[in-house]
Amino acid sequence: MVSSIPLPSRQQLDLLLSRANAKYQLIALLMMDAGLRVTEVVRLQVKHVRPMEQLLVVFSLKKRAHSKDKFRKVPITSRIIEAYANYRRRAKGVDWNDPEAFLFPPSDQSSQLHLSRKSVYRRIMKYSNNTVNPHMLRHYYATRMANNGEDIRVVQKLLGHSSQQVTERYLHVDQQRLRQAVRGMERERNVLRRLWRRLHRPPPVLVFPAQRGMTDFHVGRKGELERLHILCEKRVNVLLLGPQGIGKSHLLDNFHRERIIRMDDFRSPKQTLGGLLLTLFDGDKDEVLRLLLEVEKREDLERVATRESIKRLCELAIGATQPKEFTLVFDDLTDITKYGVSILEKLKNHFHIIAAARRIKIEHATFLSNFERIEIQPLSRPESLELASRLAQPFAERIEDYEAFLNRVWENTQGIPLFVVELVERLGKEPIVSLEALQKVRHTASKSEVDFSIPLIIAFSSLMALRYMGSELGHHSGAFRLLGGVALIVAIFSRKIFLALKRRFV
Repeated sequence: MVSSIPLPSRQQLDLLLSRANAKYQLIALLMMDAGLRVTEVVRLQVKHVRPMEQLLVVFSLKKRAHSKDKFRKVPITSRIIEAYANYRRRAKGVDWNDPEAFLFPPSDQSSQLHLSRKSVYRRIMKYSNNTVNPHMLRHYYATRMANNGEDIRVVQKLLGHSSQQVTERYLHVDQQRLRQAVRGMERERNVLRRLWRRLHRPPPVLVFPAQRGMTDFHVGRKGELERLHILCEKRVNVLLLGPQGIGKSHLLDNFHRERIIRMDDFRSPKQTLGGLLLTLFDGDKDEVLRLLLEVEKREDLERVATRESIKRLCELAIGATQPKEFTLVFDDLTDITKYGVSILEKLKNHFHIIAAARRIKIEHATFLSNFERIEIQPLSRPESLELASRLAQPFAERIEDYEAFLNRVWENTQGIPLFVVELVERLGKEPIVSLEALQKVRHTASKSEVDFSIPLIIAFSSLMALRYMGSELGHHSGAFRLLGGVALIVAIFSRKIFLALKRRFV
């Protein structure tokens, strides 16, 4: 990619991001890490940002009116998501509940619908000491892609450029390829430098707003989210597995795709399939009954309740849709029955299915033959502390020892999001969150802590005494000295051993 436009240096970009406020940090990153034009940035609406899918929907301004591909989907980096979450907390004048609201509204004195291009240009130049302009940021994005060895068609797709060659109308760039390209841009080429940064700086915690669920924001699960969306792009059936409170429903609450149908569970196949058909036929009950029973009278509804009609419901749902046209989301398949399993075996090869469960009985696992399983793990310590810190903001001034508060939440919940939410909520009801309150209040799902310190001290003291005795016995001291040496090594790692021996959960 040859151009006369100079590339900004790393120092210039760092200066820009360090001086910019939350709003212009996000604007700069949308051009640096997503390759958007200035006009595309200022015209972004709330509905165009999909942090759960790590995607940005961009209206391609250069497309002609008759073009089918007027929108392009651009995968976004984790620092764009973090900047977006930070901007949402600080932004004023944006109605986040209105999907049509512009992401960057104008000032009160302006009559425009959104922020102007000139305002963005002036601010970017100001924050970079007049060394960087917005188009340089877009050019920087394209050059980094090209330098990473990406196919020119991938770069063209990400930037939304119109093709001059007729043959390229028939070239298709897979969404997974675009996502890999963005991830490749985030990787550091120098292995030693990457290792040094990993040792000295903990990885950033992924945080972005959530539409629904137990909290209005989402923390962590970067690996699980990436895998979920990669599998869904391929229309692979997915089963989310994890214990109660791990956050399966929270993930599904904030999972958005086109043509998605959400159902609670599969305890009543008739009710579930009936709801599915009503959704497919836009709530037209008479049409469903006519197709199902081939009669016009609603009095024949009793016939729907027979076991044979469920098979007919499945056939009708399959016959009314194209393969993989719809995604069916089941909140909980833990208590699925054998008959429900037989229904899912009919649906799984026609519909794209995403389901969650605490567990699946072995005799009911036959429907999982073409499912990929994602084990939802507890949050890591940094993610748990981030979650607890955000939840505690309303009463942070009443916490005597903030570090002790965070450590208590982590030790008492071990990264189960629901337990973190419930414990922080319980501690927030205390007039003063003192050290005494922290010791007294614990989550009901946790067990009393067992203090191993005294037994360990006695054991280590005894072994070290054996080592001393061995030194006094001369030629017969080998076994005693060996045991004493082992005791000293164990003593070095006693803290980790102590923590590993503490049991807290039922």
